[in-house]
Amino acid sequence: MRSSSAADDELGVLELPGGRLFCGDNVRVLRAHVPDASVDLIYADPPFNSGHAYYFTGRRAEGPRFLDVWRWDARAYEETLAGLSTALVDALEALRRILGESGDLIYCAKLAESLSEMRRVLKPTGSLYLHCDVRMSHYLRLLSDALFGRARFRNEIVWAYRTGGAGKRHFARKHDAILFYTASDNYTFHPQRERVRYRKPFFGAQRDEHGFYADVFMRDVWEIPAVINVSAERTGYPTQKPMALLERIIRASSNEADLVLDPFCGSGTALLAAQRLGRRWIGIDISVDALRVAHARLVAASAQPLEALYVQHEDGRPAHLHL
Repeated sequence: MRSSSAADDELGVLELPGGRLFCGDNVRVLRAHVPDASVDLIYADPPFNSGHAYYFTGRRAEGPRFLDVWRWDARAYEETLAGLSTALVDALEALRRILGESGDLIYCAKLAESLSEMRRVLKPTGSLYLHCDVRMSHYLRLLSDALFGRARFRNEIVWAYRTGGAGKRHFARKHDAILFYTASDNYTFHPQRERVRYRKPFFGAQRDEHGFYADVFMRDVWEIPAVINVSAERTGYPTQKPMALLERIIRASSNEADLVLDPFCGSGTALLAAQRLGRRWIGIDISVDALRVAHARLVAASAQPLEALYVQHEDGRPAHLHL
Protein backbone atom coordinates (compact mmCIF):
# COMPACT_ATOMS: atom_id res chain seq x y z
CA MET A 1 0.00 0.00 0.00
CA ARG A 2 1.16 3.54 -0.78
CA SER A 3 0.00 6.81 0.73
CA SER A 4 2.75 9.22 -0.16
CA SER A 5 0.88 12.49 -0.71
CA ALA A 6 -2.09 14.51 0.43
CA ALA A 7 -3.76 13.86 -2.92
CA ASP A 8 -3.33 10.13 -2.45
CA ASP A 9 -4.83 10.33 1.04
CA GLU A 10 -7.84 12.26 -0.21
CA LEU A 11 -8.66 10.06 -3.18
CA GLY A 12 -7.43 6.62 -2.13
CA VAL A 13 -4.70 4.77 -3.97
CA LEU A 14 -3.40 1.22 -3.81
CA GLU A 15 -0.18 0.06 -5.48
CA LEU A 16 -0.21 -3.46 -6.95
CA PRO A 17 2.36 -5.27 -9.06
CA GLY A 18 1.97 -3.82 -12.55
CA GLY A 19 -0.40 -1.00 -11.70
CA ARG A 20 -2.37 1.28 -9.40
CA LEU A 21 -5.97 1.19 -8.20
CA PHE A 22 -7.74 4.41 -7.23
CA CYS A 23 -11.01 4.82 -5.37
CA GLY A 24 -12.76 8.04 -6.28
CA ASP A 25 -14.26 10.11 -9.07
CA ASN A 26 -12.21 9.54 -12.20
CA VAL A 27 -12.07 13.23 -13.15
CA ARG A 28 -10.51 14.12 -9.80
CA VAL A 29 -8.17 11.13 -9.88
CA LEU A 30 -6.95 11.85 -13.40
CA ARG A 31 -6.34 15.52 -12.62
CA ALA A 32 -4.44 14.72 -9.44
CA HIS A 33 -2.44 11.68 -10.47
CA VAL A 34 -2.11 11.16 -14.22
CA PRO A 35 0.16 13.48 -16.26
CA ASP A 36 -0.56 14.77 -19.75
CA ALA A 37 0.19 12.39 -22.63
CA SER A 38 1.20 9.48 -20.39
CA VAL A 39 -1.31 6.71 -21.26
CA ASP A 40 -1.03 4.40 -24.26
CA LEU A 41 -4.52 2.88 -24.28
CA ILE A 42 -7.82 3.73 -22.60
CA TYR A 43 -10.73 1.33 -22.31
CA ALA A 44 -13.71 3.15 -20.81
CA ASP A 45 -16.88 1.29 -19.86
CA PRO A 46 -18.97 3.99 -18.16
CA PRO A 47 -22.52 3.62 -16.88
CA PHE A 48 -24.90 3.11 -19.80
CA ASN A 49 -27.68 5.47 -18.67
CA SER A 50 -29.88 2.40 -18.59
CA GLY A 51 -32.23 3.62 -15.87
CA HIS A 52 -31.70 0.35 -13.99
CA ALA A 53 -30.45 -0.75 -10.59
CA TYR A 54 -27.66 -3.35 -10.62
CA TYR A 55 -27.20 -6.16 -8.11
CA PHE A 56 -24.54 -8.75 -7.40
CA THR A 57 -25.62 -12.12 -8.83
CA GLY A 58 -27.45 -14.10 -6.15
CA ARG A 59 -27.28 -11.24 -3.61
CA ARG A 60 -30.30 -9.15 -4.50
CA ALA A 61 -31.42 -8.99 -0.86
CA GLU A 62 -28.34 -6.88 -0.09
CA GLY A 63 -29.67 -4.11 -2.30
CA PRO A 64 -28.31 -2.62 -5.52
CA ARG A 65 -24.59 -2.15 -6.01
CA PHE A 66 -25.23 0.99 -8.05
CA LEU A 67 -28.05 2.91 -9.71
CA ASP A 68 -27.59 3.94 -13.33
CA VAL A 69 -30.20 6.68 -13.13
CA TRP A 70 -29.56 10.29 -14.20
CA ARG A 71 -31.71 13.34 -13.43
CA TRP A 72 -31.54 16.88 -14.73
CA ASP A 73 -29.56 19.28 -12.55
CA ALA A 74 -29.21 22.77 -14.02
CA ARG A 75 -26.49 23.88 -11.62
CA ALA A 76 -24.39 20.75 -12.18
CA TYR A 77 -24.78 21.15 -15.95
CA GLU A 78 -23.57 24.77 -15.95
CA GLU A 79 -20.68 23.96 -13.60
CA THR A 80 -19.61 21.10 -15.87
CA LEU A 81 -19.74 23.27 -18.98
CA ALA A 82 -17.51 25.87 -17.31
CA GLY A 83 -14.59 23.42 -17.31
CA LEU A 84 -14.94 22.09 -20.86
CA SER A 85 -13.47 23.13 -24.19
CA THR A 86 -15.48 25.27 -26.59
CA ALA A 87 -15.90 22.31 -28.94
CA LEU A 88 -17.44 20.14 -26.21
CA VAL A 89 -19.66 22.97 -24.97
CA ASP A 90 -20.94 23.52 -28.50
CA ALA A 91 -21.63 19.80 -28.91
CA LEU A 92 -23.52 19.64 -25.59
CA GLU A 93 -25.57 22.72 -26.41
CA ALA A 94 -26.50 21.10 -29.72
CA LEU A 95 -27.59 18.00 -27.82
CA ARG A 96 -29.56 20.23 -25.46
CA ARG A 97 -31.79 21.22 -28.36
CA ILE A 98 -32.41 17.54 -29.11
CA LEU A 99 -32.59 16.00 -25.64
CA GLY A 100 -33.94 18.96 -23.71
CA GLU A 101 -33.03 19.57 -20.09
CA SER A 102 -33.08 15.92 -19.16
CA GLY A 103 -31.27 13.11 -17.43
CA ASP A 104 -29.88 12.12 -20.81
CA LEU A 105 -28.25 15.53 -21.20
CA ILE A 106 -26.69 15.55 -17.71
CA TYR A 107 -25.37 12.05 -18.42
CA CYS A 108 -23.71 13.30 -21.60
CA ALA A 109 -22.29 16.34 -19.81
CA LYS A 110 -20.74 14.34 -16.99
CA LEU A 111 -19.27 11.85 -19.42
CA ALA A 112 -17.89 14.72 -21.53
CA GLU A 113 -16.01 15.88 -18.44
CA SER A 114 -14.43 12.43 -18.06
CA LEU A 115 -13.68 12.18 -21.77
CA SER A 116 -11.91 15.54 -21.68
CA GLU A 117 -9.52 14.24 -19.02
CA MET A 118 -9.01 10.99 -20.92
CA ARG A 119 -8.05 12.97 -24.01
CA ARG A 120 -5.55 14.99 -21.97
CA VAL A 121 -3.72 11.95 -20.57
CA LEU A 122 -3.63 10.02 -23.87
CA LYS A 123 -0.32 9.87 -25.72
CA PRO A 124 -0.20 11.05 -29.36
CA THR A 125 0.16 7.38 -30.33
CA GLY A 126 -2.67 6.30 -28.02
CA SER A 127 -6.19 5.01 -28.53
CA LEU A 128 -9.55 5.22 -26.77
CA TYR A 129 -12.17 2.47 -26.80
CA LEU A 130 -15.44 3.84 -25.43
CA HIS A 131 -17.93 1.09 -24.57
CA CYS A 132 -21.52 2.34 -24.97
CA ASP A 133 -25.12 1.27 -24.91
CA VAL A 134 -26.53 1.58 -28.43
CA ARG A 135 -29.28 3.88 -27.15
CA MET A 136 -26.63 6.48 -26.20
CA SER A 137 -23.74 5.70 -28.54
CA HIS A 138 -24.77 8.20 -31.24
CA TYR A 139 -24.73 11.05 -28.70
CA LEU A 140 -21.37 9.95 -27.32
CA ARG A 141 -19.96 9.70 -30.82
CA LEU A 142 -20.90 13.34 -31.40
CA LEU A 143 -19.06 14.32 -28.22
CA SER A 144 -16.04 12.21 -29.18
CA ASP A 145 -15.97 13.76 -32.65
CA ALA A 146 -15.91 17.18 -31.01
CA LEU A 147 -13.08 16.13 -28.70
CA PHE A 148 -10.86 14.10 -31.06
CA GLY A 149 -12.00 15.33 -34.48
CA ARG A 150 -14.02 13.31 -36.99
CA ALA A 151 -10.86 12.18 -38.76
CA ARG A 152 -9.70 10.38 -35.60
CA PHE A 153 -12.72 8.08 -35.54
CA ARG A 154 -11.59 4.58 -36.59
CA ASN A 155 -14.42 2.12 -35.95
CA GLU A 156 -17.71 1.54 -34.27
CA ILE A 157 -17.15 -2.01 -33.08
CA VAL A 158 -20.26 -4.11 -32.63
CA TRP A 159 -19.89 -6.56 -29.76
CA ALA A 160 -22.59 -9.17 -30.39
CA TYR A 161 -23.59 -11.73 -27.76
CA ARG A 162 -26.43 -14.00 -26.72
CA THR A 163 -28.08 -13.58 -23.33
CA GLY A 164 -31.53 -14.25 -21.94
CA GLY A 165 -34.53 -12.06 -22.66
CA ALA A 166 -36.07 -10.80 -25.88
CA GLY A 167 -38.66 -8.25 -26.92
CA LYS A 168 -41.88 -9.14 -28.70
CA ARG A 169 -42.19 -5.73 -30.38
CA HIS A 170 -38.61 -5.40 -31.64
CA PHE A 171 -35.59 -7.55 -32.47
CA ALA A 172 -33.67 -8.83 -29.46
CA ARG A 173 -31.14 -6.18 -28.38
CA LYS A 174 -27.99 -8.22 -28.15
CA HIS A 175 -25.06 -5.97 -28.94
CA ASP A 176 -23.07 -3.07 -27.50
CA ALA A 177 -21.18 -0.37 -29.38
CA ILE A 178 -17.48 0.30 -28.77
CA LEU A 179 -16.25 3.56 -30.29
CA PHE A 180 -12.59 3.45 -31.31
CA TYR A 181 -10.76 6.79 -31.56
CA THR A 182 -7.08 7.67 -31.80
CA ALA A 183 -5.18 10.73 -30.62
CA SER A 184 -3.45 11.16 -33.99
CA ASP A 185 -2.87 9.39 -37.30
CA ASN A 186 0.33 7.86 -35.91
CA TYR A 187 -1.15 5.34 -33.50
CA THR A 188 -0.34 1.85 -32.26
CA PHE A 189 -2.35 -0.84 -34.00
CA HIS A 190 -1.66 -4.52 -34.52
CA PRO A 191 -4.14 -6.02 -37.00
CA GLN A 192 -5.96 -9.04 -35.63
CA ARG A 193 -7.20 -11.99 -37.65
CA GLU A 194 -10.26 -14.21 -37.52
CA ARG A 195 -10.92 -17.59 -39.11
CA VAL A 196 -13.62 -17.82 -41.77
CA ARG A 197 -15.01 -21.20 -42.86
CA TYR A 198 -15.94 -22.08 -46.43
CA ARG A 199 -17.83 -24.98 -47.95
CA LYS A 200 -15.74 -25.01 -51.12
CA PRO A 201 -12.05 -24.44 -51.83
CA PHE A 202 -10.85 -21.19 -53.34
CA PHE A 203 -7.50 -19.55 -54.05
CA GLY A 204 -5.49 -19.21 -50.82
CA ALA A 205 -7.82 -21.29 -48.63
CA GLN A 206 -6.43 -23.95 -46.33
CA ARG A 207 -8.00 -27.15 -45.10
CA ASP A 208 -8.19 -28.96 -41.79
CA GLU A 209 -10.40 -31.70 -40.32
CA HIS A 210 -13.36 -29.28 -40.27
CA GLY A 211 -13.11 -28.17 -43.89
CA PHE A 212 -11.80 -25.15 -45.79
CA TYR A 213 -10.84 -21.92 -44.07
CA ALA A 214 -8.90 -18.68 -44.35
CA ASP A 215 -7.49 -16.41 -41.64
CA VAL A 216 -8.56 -12.91 -42.68
CA PHE A 217 -8.25 -9.45 -41.16
CA MET A 218 -10.77 -9.02 -38.39
CA ARG A 219 -14.03 -7.18 -38.99
CA ASP A 220 -15.58 -4.64 -36.64
CA VAL A 221 -18.33 -7.10 -35.67
CA TRP A 222 -17.15 -9.26 -32.78
CA GLU A 223 -19.09 -12.28 -31.60
CA ILE A 224 -17.77 -12.99 -28.11
CA PRO A 225 -19.90 -14.68 -25.44
CA ALA A 226 -21.05 -12.43 -22.61
CA VAL A 227 -20.38 -13.31 -18.97
CA ILE A 228 -23.46 -15.18 -17.75
CA ASN A 229 -24.33 -17.13 -14.61
CA VAL A 230 -22.58 -20.30 -15.77
CA SER A 231 -19.43 -18.58 -17.08
CA ALA A 232 -16.22 -19.82 -15.47
CA GLU A 233 -14.88 -16.26 -15.13
CA ARG A 234 -18.04 -14.87 -13.50
CA THR A 235 -17.46 -12.88 -10.30
CA GLY A 236 -21.09 -11.97 -9.67
CA TYR A 237 -20.37 -8.27 -10.24
CA PRO A 238 -23.01 -6.72 -12.51
CA THR A 239 -21.86 -5.46 -15.94
CA GLN A 240 -18.71 -7.65 -15.88
CA LYS A 241 -17.20 -7.91 -19.37
CA PRO A 242 -15.51 -11.04 -20.79
CA MET A 243 -11.77 -11.43 -20.69
CA ALA A 244 -11.65 -12.30 -24.41
CA LEU A 245 -13.12 -8.89 -25.32
CA LEU A 246 -10.52 -6.95 -23.34
CA GLU A 247 -7.61 -9.11 -24.43
CA ARG A 248 -8.51 -8.46 -28.06
CA ILE A 249 -8.58 -4.68 -27.55
CA ILE A 250 -5.32 -4.64 -25.58
CA ARG A 251 -3.48 -6.86 -28.07
CA ALA A 252 -4.64 -4.68 -30.98
CA SER A 253 -3.86 -1.24 -29.57
CA SER A 254 -0.90 -1.56 -27.21
CA ASN A 255 2.54 -3.06 -26.81
CA GLU A 256 4.16 -4.89 -23.91
CA ALA A 257 4.99 -2.54 -21.00
CA ASP A 258 2.52 0.09 -22.30
CA LEU A 259 0.21 1.81 -19.83
CA VAL A 260 -3.49 0.89 -20.00
CA LEU A 261 -6.11 3.03 -18.24
CA ASP A 262 -9.61 1.93 -17.25
CA PRO A 263 -11.35 4.92 -15.61
CA PHE A 264 -14.53 2.94 -14.82
CA CYS A 265 -12.78 -0.30 -13.92
CA GLY A 266 -15.66 -2.15 -12.21
CA SER A 267 -14.70 -5.76 -11.60
CA GLY A 268 -11.23 -5.18 -13.08
CA THR A 269 -11.36 -7.27 -16.26
CA ALA A 270 -9.37 -4.74 -18.30
CA LEU A 271 -6.73 -4.51 -15.58
CA LEU A 272 -6.42 -8.26 -15.28
CA ALA A 273 -6.16 -8.63 -19.07
CA ALA A 274 -3.47 -5.94 -19.14
CA GLN A 275 -1.52 -7.67 -16.40
CA ARG A 276 -1.71 -11.04 -18.16
CA LEU A 277 -0.45 -9.48 -21.39
CA GLY A 278 2.51 -7.72 -19.79
CA ARG A 279 1.09 -4.19 -19.74
CA ARG A 280 1.07 -1.71 -16.89
CA TRP A 281 -2.31 -0.40 -15.79
CA ILE A 282 -4.30 2.19 -13.85
CA GLY A 283 -7.79 1.38 -12.61
CA ILE A 284 -10.27 3.89 -11.18
CA ASP A 285 -13.73 3.35 -9.75
CA ILE A 286 -15.92 5.29 -7.37
CA SER A 287 -17.45 2.08 -6.00
CA VAL A 288 -15.77 0.35 -3.09
CA ASP A 289 -17.68 -2.85 -3.97
CA ALA A 290 -16.17 -2.79 -7.45
CA LEU A 291 -12.66 -2.31 -6.09
CA ARG A 292 -13.08 -5.22 -3.69
CA VAL A 293 -13.79 -7.50 -6.65
CA ALA A 294 -11.02 -6.03 -8.82
CA HIS A 295 -8.54 -6.18 -5.97
CA ALA A 296 -9.31 -9.84 -5.24
CA ARG A 297 -8.89 -10.82 -8.89
CA LEU A 298 -5.61 -8.95 -9.25
CA VAL A 299 -4.20 -10.35 -6.02
CA ALA A 300 -5.11 -13.87 -7.15
CA ALA A 301 -3.38 -13.28 -10.47
CA SER A 302 -0.24 -11.79 -8.92
CA ALA A 303 -0.10 -14.29 -6.02
CA GLN A 304 1.05 -11.51 -3.71
CA PRO A 305 -0.92 -10.60 -0.57
CA LEU A 306 -1.97 -6.97 -0.20
CA GLU A 307 -3.24 -5.23 2.87
CA ALA A 308 -5.72 -2.39 2.55
CA LEU A 309 -7.08 0.44 0.45
CA TYR A 310 -7.32 4.00 1.65
CA VAL A 311 -10.62 5.50 0.55
CA GLN A 312 -12.83 8.48 1.24
CA HIS A 313 -16.43 8.70 2.38
CA GLU A 314 -18.89 10.60 0.22
CA ASP A 315 -18.57 13.64 2.50
CA GLY A 316 -14.80 13.65 2.04
CA ARG A 317 -13.82 12.04 5.36
CA PRO A 318 -11.03 9.47 4.91
CA ALA A 319 -11.75 5.85 5.81
CA HIS A 320 -9.45 2.89 6.09
CA LEU A 321 -11.14 -0.04 4.38
CA HIS A 322 -9.79 -3.58 4.75
CA LEU A 323 -10.36 -5.57 1.57
